[in-house]
Amino acid sequence: MIRLVAAFCIFATALGASVGGDPKQAQIIRSESDISPEGSYQFAYETDNGISAQEQGNIQPQGPEQASKSVTGQFQFLTPENEQIQISYVADENGYQPTGNALPTPPPIPIAIQRALEYIAAHPQQPEQPQKRF
Repeated sequence: MIRLVAAFCIFATALGASVGGDPKQAQIIRSESDISPEGSYQFAYETDNGISAQEQGNIQPQGPEQASKSVTGQFQFLTPENEQIQISYVADENGYQPTGNALPTPPPIPIAIQRALEYIAAHPQQPEQPQKRF
């Protein structure tokens, strides 16, 4: 899963390079990486045309044969319209969870429906009792 997230981050950043500027002209102005023997890593980079990314990954032992893996990171780039796109993400036992200004969001729930949902949650339906026959 960690490799998948890292590949997605690299793909998205490459996409940002083709959208936000000529990748052939981009210069790397910062590049850092660190891999520890315990299984954690981190990297970050930035180019002069507005592309940047960073990611941290950890492996935490959960028992003799199990480990918990988690990755957090973010990337950003400029569109041809000079709009800055920013995506942050977490990938762990709950899956890939991105957030950002370029992701679609659902429309707001109308107030009447929200009130009805709250009422239903506060007043669960009781199971019907069988009627006694005499």
